Amino acid sequence: MGDVVERSTLCAVVVLTCAVQLGIEPRPVAAQSVESAGLEFPSDESYLRFLAPGHDAYRTLDGDRMKRLVAEQTAIARRYRDAGHQYWGRIIGTEADHDTASWMAERLRQAGADVRLERLDLPPQWVPQSWEVTASRPGEVVTLASASPTYASPGTPSEGLDVELIDVGLGMATDFRGRDVRGKAVIIHAIPRPGIISLMRSATLRGAIARSGDEGAAAILIVIELPGNIETLLYSVNSAVPTLALGSDDGATLQRMLADADVGEPPRLGLRLDVQEVEGLTTAVVFGVVPAATEDAEKVVIVAHRDAFFEGASDNAAGVAMAVELVEYFSQVPRSQRRRAVEVIGTPGHHNRARTGQAWLEENRETVLRNAALLFNAEHSAHALVDHWGAALHATNSLGPFDWNVNGSTALLEIANRSFDEFGIPRWAQMRGLGGEISRIDDLVPSINLMHAGVLLHSNAETAEAIPAAGLAATARAYAKIIDEANRLSLSALVSQ
Repeated sequence: MGDVVERSTLCAVVVLTCAVQLGIEPRPVAAQSVESAGLEFPSDESYLRFLAPGHDAYRTLDGDRMKRLVAEQTAIARRYRDAGHQYWGRIIGTEADHDTASWMAERLRQAGADVRLERLDLPPQWVPQSWEVTASRPGEVVTLASASPTYASPGTPSEGLDVELIDVGLGMATDFRGRDVRGKAVIIHAIPRPGIISLMRSATLRGAIARSGDEGAAAILIVIELPGNIETLLYSVNSAVPTLALGSDDGATLQRMLADADVGEPPRLGLRLDVQEVEGLTTAVVFGVVPAATEDAEKVVIVAHRDAFFEGASDNAAGVAMAVELVEYFSQVPRSQRRRAVEVIGTPGHHNRARTGQAWLEENRETVLRNAALLFNAEHSAHALVDHWGAALHATNSLGPFDWNVNGSTALLEIANRSFDEFGIPRWAQMRGLGGEISRIDDLVPSINLMHAGVLLHSNAETAEAIPAAGLAATARAYAKIIDEANRLSLSALVSQ
């Protein structure tokens, strides 16, 4: 027994010694957790912080300060919800959008930037005013609390729908064989996978949504098979009939009601969805500039979209917080030493039919990219790693992995990879070519993008508690180091060769 204790102690010493040599700041694994939409996330003290030797200057990029900025933005979304809006978040064109623009402008100003706003008029916006979804059978009526309309879903007639429910499983062609779904509410079970717009991946890959519409369904319910009863707002669904997402607990309730129903008396769906196309709304693009030593200098552009569904802590309060922090860092450099300006652009975002933020960047690309030597996307900048364990979702004290992309020279790729490694940025082994908010302009100048897109994307579980301060610090420090090193190179050395 003594030998076992001695060996265990030795192992612990070795691990701690290696951690110190590598620049990892040890943190206790056991820590008080905060509950968030049914999930428990470790406290910030639980996450390992990685800082390679020789990078002490980047400690001023403060993860705790950024997390406070994340929390301030999520509070804006909650205030909009609490004012009585069932469709909520930092939704483009709404009071929450305008509050977020004003908040970002003030935070950039406090961080040391020269700030201005550019107003934009919006085309008609899809805005669900209210909805109610129930399932019923003789002697039982259940409200489906997790129901959330998919973006751009058609509404129902004012009197609503009262239709039979039918479950088609994963919605493959064989699941529809011999099933008559015409005039019924079709239930599809979607298996989520990490990645952009992939919470309903199985339903789209197998054509279940389109097949339901083609077969004459009156409504579609997409059950997101994540443990719990998480609310999710899906977009890019492109359904021609009223379509809503459900949490898996509500999906299980429907399964029970279908299984227990008497033959000839299937459960029915009651659905009322009031959708309006709202005209006359406006939004704004927020600019914050840290000027260079000379007026005609090149610039580094950092784009961070401001909009969000629900609290949107990762998507994209985290990216906005990081952009503000980078302004704080570079504004502390004496102006005479600034080779390139740093310009932050807070766009209205792409969670809308017109993809307004992306479209604005493309339409104004000549101005946005004039004298630009490097373009960054600040989007989904941090998140805890969430994974399945048994029949439940569990958060870990690890940082969630990033999709990433570098467009530019071999020298720029080497700078980016080295910086990611030195600050402990977990990422997929291969670049995937994604662009996020900058996707329409990212190939026009050297560009860099890091994005975490886990299973909580666009859900009410994506709260500030899910965002590790350590992750915000790691990403901001990596971006700052890339900018510092790239500023030693000419534009021609950064361009793809």
